Amino acid sequence: MRLDLFMNNIKLFFKSNIAYFLTIFIILLFPIGAYFLLVKKELITEEAFYGNLLVFAGWIIALLIAWINIRKNREDNIIIQNNEIRKRLEIEAFKEVNKMIEEVNLALSEIGAYYGYELIKELSSNEDSLFLSKLQSYTQFNKKMEDKLLMLWIKYKLKIRSHEIALLQFNDLKNKIDLKFKDSVLFASEFGKYIQTIKTKNSLTSNELLEIKNKCIKIDKCFSILGKGLTEYGLELQNEMLGGIFKSKVPKPQDRETRRTFSQIISKVYKQDK
Repeated sequence: MRLDLFMNNIKLFFKSNIAYFLTIFIILLFPIGAYFLLVKKELITEEAFYGNLLVFAGWIIALLIAWINIRKNREDNIIIQNNEIRKRLEIEAFKEVNKMIEEVNLALSEIGAYYGYELIKELSSNEDSLFLSKLQSYTQFNKKMEDKLLMLWIKYKLKIRSHEIALLQFNDLKNKIDLKFKDSVLFASEFGKYIQTIKTKNSLTSNELLEIKNKCIKIDKCFSILGKGLTEYGLELQNEMLGGIFKSKVPKPQDRETRRTFSQIISKVYKQDK
């Protein structure tokens, strides 16, 4: 295997530098041929031949150096152009993905306002009759939230996939967010199934109310973890794509109240609309 690899490297080296080898071969062939044609047939003396050969060699060396520099500059320019194209595509990918992250986080805040505030407030009153009277509307709305959450997950995956080649180095983060999306969808789906099992009851025990409340808190916590993961993913992209340009990096956010506070604002807006 090592011998095959060595031979392949040699073949690749000769193939990529064949122009140099051909040039050197022609340069060596020319004076040898000229020596036999001119000196051996006594058309010029050896002293004159070697004098002209030195001049010729000087010109060849100068041209060869110029040619090597031109080729190197051309290769350097191609590398620079490729790097510029790569950076432009990376920044375009960052802009698209970051826009998607903002939209998803906004939608998560809206869904969180439903699970984390509206339902919990109803349950905190410990009035099972009030909760049961609204159970049908909760069931329908919960299905809408499940569908919306699933569509957000699909949108996230499709957006990442459309720019995947520019984001390969962030695959670990992408996979972690996939798992967080999966957890959120599963918890919301399980909550919907649980609601279906109690919709026929005439009353709920305090333990059942507490269980529903805990499920809502658990779902809201999943949204918090998911939103935090998406935010960190966006920051990693921003630091990688733009950090070198601005010579600085954005630190990871320490405060986790931003999404929750925003959810509270959305919740209040919903109340005003009602």
